[in-house]
Amino acid sequence: MIKTCGISLNLFLFVGCFLTCSASNTPRVHVSSGEIAGIPYASPPVQNYRFKEPQPVKPWLGVWNATIPGSACFGLSFGEDFKSILSLIGQEDCLFINVYTPKLPLENAPGKLMNVVVHIHGGAYLGGESLTYGPEYLLDNNDFVYVTMNYRLGVLGFASTGDGVLPGNNGMKDQVAALKWIQQNIVAFGGDPNSVTITGMSAGAGSVHSHLISPMSKGLFNRVIIQSGSAFCHWSHTENVDQKTKYVANMLGCPTNNSLEIVECLRSRPGKDIAQSIINFMPFTFSPIVPFGPTVEVEGDEKFLPDIPEKLVPYDIPVLISLCQDEGLILQLIFGSDNAINELNNNWNEHLPHLLDYNYTISDNENLRSEIAQDIKEFYFGDKPISKETKSNLVKMISDRLFGYGISKAAQHIAAKNTAPVYFHEFGYSGNYSYIAAFGTKPYSRESNVTHGDETFYILKTNGINVHDNEEDAKMMKTMVNIWSTFIKNGVPDIGNSEIWSPVSKNPADPLRFIKITQQQTFEAREHSNHGNFEFWSRLPLTEFYNINVPEDVKTEL
Repeated sequence: MIKTCGISLNLFLFVGCFLTCSASNTPRVHVSSGEIAGIPYASPPVQNYRFKEPQPVKPWLGVWNATIPGSACFGLSFGEDFKSILSLIGQEDCLFINVYTPKLPLENAPGKLMNVVVHIHGGAYLGGESLTYGPEYLLDNNDFVYVTMNYRLGVLGFASTGDGVLPGNNGMKDQVAALKWIQQNIVAFGGDPNSVTITGMSAGAGSVHSHLISPMSKGLFNRVIIQSGSAFCHWSHTENVDQKTKYVANMLGCPTNNSLEIVECLRSRPGKDIAQSIINFMPFTFSPIVPFGPTVEVEGDEKFLPDIPEKLVPYDIPVLISLCQDEGLILQLIFGSDNAINELNNNWNEHLPHLLDYNYTISDNENLRSEIAQDIKEFYFGDKPISKETKSNLVKMISDRLFGYGISKAAQHIAAKNTAPVYFHEFGYSGNYSYIAAFGTKPYSRESNVTHGDETFYILKTNGINVHDNEEDAKMMKTMVNIWSTFIKNGVPDIGNSEIWSPVSKNPADPLRFIKITQQQTFEAREHSNHGNFEFWSRLPLTEFYNINVPEDVKTEL
């Protein structure tokens, strides 16, 4: 048990707990003394535990200090201009969960339990950490328990040998372990385990959608909020992971012909070297952006993704899903320099398959790869060159391929399978702050583009972003918090007029129904039969979601 006066963050009590798979010791919290008993959730995934599913923690002596946030997992950190890798941050001993609560239950008088909101951070499955998004804004006027988590990233989190030795998806299984911890222990912080909403943006959104269809996540949550991503986005499904894992092994001087030998040898290599090796799979200005991520597990005792996402049935719970107006600008910023644009323009057929991440999702045919590149160029640019003058065409191409059609397809797929409603919106408000300002080379101004991640600023306190410091942004913050809070409470987002925001049709042949949140902070009901240029992309011979022959389980113990 830990003696402490607690940590106050804008009236929130913050508890950073090391993750454990065991619920034998429920956390104890006493407001008067500030006692906190933090519970370990898993053994550090190092040495023999590296590349294993999260393991129960061993008992320890003395006091476990649960009041100091734990380290991020090994991940890439981009430079200020978003055009260079700044450093590798974090460490392998990183499986921590953070709990924020506005009030703690009194002993012998627990009172009414609060709704729980779990946020899964993004970062292309290769970066990011749990502390990026805090509870402020969402919890300012809502009695919710807010939880964030770390999970293994990149090669350390998603390597696979394609068999039962290392089936893959350990980063996703870390998230499952965290969700199980919440079910077992959140009552001690005043949270209701029967009212859990999981949320995420970008790779966090891909994670949330994956939990919605994963057999391992059954019963661990009751509503989902999916922002700017889905399991149907091509980057949420990684191809050739076993071959990439062998390549990493070869780079680090390990054998490549035997799965057991690959894993045993990689466990002897520095974790930092393994984590940094991911850069070798990003040949064009750090593209493709997700070389290692979720994949179908063809073998193993318990599979997080036993098949391709389209073949897995979502849990029948309410869904709120969204995207930003100019999603693709975030990736365009990575190579927005004159040199990079010229390089893309002069070597389009070579670089586009990496930029749009389809180099390995078509047959090994250079002619076909070039034909697809030219088809895409003609569709989005006609006979114009790629230049600063056609930047909007470039942004649209990236927006559609990386986000638009995969997100809208996910919304329609979930709606067609479920009786619970699916609500969809497009965020089109440009305030004083944006990722464009953080990474762009030109000054940012209001009413500009609305790029990937900008919506989240108005709901969760983001490091370095203060949308409460001006009247218009503060107004939008209240609007977005209200949308989220009403959905978290009852599964229906409130915008003051229920007739405007209709759920997505349960007939996938119908146009996509959604609302547009405008620059004027109004709500416009819209329908689109070809959102994200789905018809164009679906007719290209891209096979990221090919049918996989899943064999019988082959049990292999390490």
